[in-house]
Amino acid sequence: MKRLFGSKPPPAPKVSLQDTVTQVNDRGDSLELKIKALEKQLMEIREQIKKSRGPAQARYKQRAMQILKQKKMYEGQRDKLCNQAFNLEQAAFAQESVKQSNDMFQAMKQTTNEMKVAYKDFDIDQVEDVHADMEELLDMSNEISEALGRSYGGCDDIDDDELEAELAGLEEEYELEQSMAVDETPFFLKDQPPSGDMSAGAVDEFGLPVP
Repeated sequence: MKRLFGSKPPPAPKVSLQDTVTQVNDRGDSLELKIKALEKQLMEIREQIKKSRGPAQARYKQRAMQILKQKKMYEGQRDKLCNQAFNLEQAAFAQESVKQSNDMFQAMKQTTNEMKVAYKDFDIDQVEDVHADMEELLDMSNEISEALGRSYGGCDDIDDDELEAELAGLEEEYELEQSMAVDETPFFLKDQPPSGDMSAGAVDEFGLPVP
């Protein structure tokens, strides 16, 4: 059958909008190069016009007019291509915006469906019950901690005034010990008259009276 009727030609590849923008810009760049080349020729011909006279100068002027016409034509084509490229770029931007919006919508739609499936088995009443049970367990844990932290032996019944009185007594006792540690002179040497005072009687080397 294919031999008799032939086969369908393969479909032409689709040209994207961005590819078209690139092609138009390339054509505009090509025209810009041609315009610059013509401007260079005009500069050279203008020098020839200044140097020549008579028929030669007329020929140079005629050539310059032809180049100017060609330059104007290229400039018109370039301006049209610039406008086309601008319009195509705007269309490409709008197309990309639509694509991004569609991608965002599809992502949001998929996320919504996944959330619906995830929350399908959730029961708000069960969540509230679990929350209430958790609060009750935490309160019970705090009560157990307080019970385990209680002191034994009736220490909580001790009066603060009694503790302060006992602390004051310890401070007085400490001050007394400090004063006794400063004065270490033996008691039998205290308040004894000087050894040169014979009226009080002689004493031996230990401070005892000599009979």
